[in-house]
Amino acid sequence: MPITQGDILEFSSYLEQTARPSQDAVVWKWHEVAAALASRPHNVQGTLVLADGEAIDRATIAPGLSLVIQVLKAGETTKPHRHSFWHLYIVRSGSGEVSLGADLRRQRLVEGDVSFVPAWYTHAVHNLQDDASLVLFRLQNLPQNASLGTLAREDDGRLKHIYARKDLVAI
Repeated sequence: MPITQGDILEFSSYLEQTARPSQDAVVWKWHEVAAALASRPHNVQGTLVLADGEAIDRATIAPGLSLVIQVLKAGETTKPHRHSFWHLYIVRSGSGEVSLGADLRRQRLVEGDVSFVPAWYTHAVHNLQDDASLVLFRLQNLPQNASLGTLAREDDGRLKHIYARKDLVAI
């Protein structure tokens, strides 16, 4: 990987370059989100991300934050895992359980419940229903971790440092 020569800036110039335009308010209509959920490929880790197409980082809803719509169909579960970013789960519809901590203690979740999972906290989500999907809103600081180069995930005891750049090696 090449090393480049750094630049030296006056502090006032630095402040001007770090200034960002103010963000406009954004609205997502549930009927449009539901239609997109029905037409997009299913992934148990997340089906859609609500994004502000006008933001500097359009995959976010606010600086450093993303909002994922996670759908677990009847009987589906995620594998226990942990990572460098936190989640705030809000149950939109359905019911299920979240397994938390090294001992994977299960907690029941129903519509309207909220669960916070700190960074590096082992967790899994389970839909135990036979006939309905569990729909979760998942607010997270994954974009913040990605921008800092600290995005990492552990599955099955294997740690993976995640980079978008191909010239950087994952561990």
